[in-house]
Amino acid sequence: MRRTWYRVGDEPVPEGAVLRRDVVVEGDGRRQFRRGTPLREVLASPGLTPGIRVPIAAPVPGELEQHAASRRIAVAIAGPGTVLDEPHQGQVNVRAATFGVVRVEERRLQRLVGTGRALVATVLDGRVAEAGEVIAIAKAPALFVPGQALERALALLGGEAVVRVAPFRARRVALLAGERVRPAALTIATQVLGEKLQRLGASLEVSERLERDDVSTIAERTAQWRGAGIELILTAGSILLDPDDPFLRALQRLRARLALRGAPVDPGTMFWVAYLDDVPIVGLASCEMYGRISVFDLALPYALAREPLDRVLFARLAHGGLLEDTQSARLPRAWRTDRESAG
Repeated sequence: MRRTWYRVGDEPVPEGAVLRRDVVVEGDGRRQFRRGTPLREVLASPGLTPGIRVPIAAPVPGELEQHAASRRIAVAIAGPGTVLDEPHQGQVNVRAATFGVVRVEERRLQRLVGTGRALVATVLDGRVAEAGEVIAIAKAPALFVPGQALERALALLGGEAVVRVAPFRARRVALLAGERVRPAALTIATQVLGEKLQRLGASLEVSERLERDDVSTIAERTAQWRGAGIELILTAGSILLDPDDPFLRALQRLRARLALRGAPVDPGTMFWVAYLDDVPIVGLASCEMYGRISVFDLALPYALAREPLDRVLFARLAHGGLLEDTQSARLPRAWRTDRESAG
């Protein structure tokens, strides 16, 4: 049977015992000990009256104390680009170790949490995280948990992490605008897109407007930029619903792979993505070019972290794809404060 009380000074200290409730010790200064504090730490405090009863919980054979169990959970869920805090009040914080985009494997997370053996909460997949930000927490659900049962639950992860941070690696970006984009509009778009890129460590190195949407020119410019080391190519002025659109025909001429045709995201349903070798080429609509929250804000962190922009990703992002409601939750906390101040 589990011990629930300890009488100070009258009996040996149970191995591994912790407080099961908060305890206040009066003496040379009032001290409060939180539940989960090791009993030996409480007994080392002056002011405890011999004979008083202290509420405790002590492990039975095969159990892990909460801090140790929470640490075990955190180690299992945390992947590349993360660091762990020391356990505190039964919980371990998982932090971003680098500036990048957070990736969360939702199915693994659901399998683990569904066992009832682990409490894990994460930020949204696609959240931009600055180094040091908390992106997940791990906690055992009791002061003591059966060790074997916890290991069986963690085995459902198959040795794979639940949360990781992909650092931003792509830096060089170009913009090719078609004849439908007016010169004045391109000036505004260049400024707005450049600011968004700069905040994520990238730069808009070149922007060009075509006087005529010529398939050969679009293909040549795209290939030229690819050969010059451009890592992300933005296009503006294509019409996704037009089967004879010059930009889409240029993709065929280049033998580029069309990875996404339309996105389950609003604003931005007519967004498209193609790949020329490993370089993403994206088609922006007008709403994505002039500062309004759009699918471009959602997709850009993935692109700069060189995470695949494809139907698999956007099928997941459909949940939360109404960006007016969800996109602010994907920003670092400091950026949200800046946005609120600007508003």
